Amino acid sequence: MLALAAVAGACGSDSSTGPSSNQTLSLDQALTELSNPALTAANGAFFDLGASAPALVTSRCPYVGASESFVCSPFSASGVSINQSFTLLTASGTKQTAFDAATTDAIRANTTLAGTVSQAGTSLTIDGHQELTLSGLVSGPHVLNGSSSTKINGTMFDGVQSFPLVATVTTTVNSLVLPAKSSASAQLWPASGTIVIENTGTVGGFSSGTTRITMTFTGTSTVNVSMTGPGVSQSCKMDFSKADPTCG
Repeated sequence: MLALAAVAGACGSDSSTGPSSNQTLSLDQALTELSNPALTAANGAFFDLGASAPALVTSRCPYVGASESFVCSPFSASGVSINQSFTLLTASGTKQTAFDAATTDAIRANTTLAGTVSQAGTSLTIDGHQELTLSGLVSGPHVLNGSSSTKINGTMFDGVQSFPLVATVTTTVNSLVLPAKSSASAQLWPASGTIVIENTGTVGGFSSGTTRITMTFTGTSTVNVSMTGPGVSQSCKMDFSKADPTCG
């Protein structure tokens, strides 16, 4: 369940809208790229509490001078508190108080979550942080990089017995190159780049080893996927445009 289940198979599809290649980019349009459909698996490993995190939009994220960032209204899901913020940066890394299409070259978004999920005999304490950076807004191409780490500690109940669980799930988003969109309805499948998800921990006091999933993007919804772990070594292609993609 939660992040562990996401690592096993949360590779769903999503949609995203943005400007065509001949339009001036707005801040809200740029923010939509941080929820690119390619990030579904990575975000699922970080945030999978049975509720969707609200989108980053300027209407719920006012600028706060003390942190030099735009701080969004907090929310909670399943007993876990989630906080979001983003920072505007020039190409040299200088923080900005307002979006400027001519000089804002990057958006760095941060999300934290903390709390305890209790459900049907299972109680898990969650503590996580994610940082994503969208760069190339001025010069192009738009590129996504980032990482997350979620720590899980508690007791699982499988319907018969309870057992302790300790796990750490990490994701690494590496150089996802987002192509210019030819229409407002087009999907933004990365032209290149990878997402890596790793899960390590103990179940019932015994090490579960480390499972590593690598997704390599080549410009379409069909993604090259490899998985390694204790007793597992598999490579396949998955079509992320499908509601329930499988290795094939």
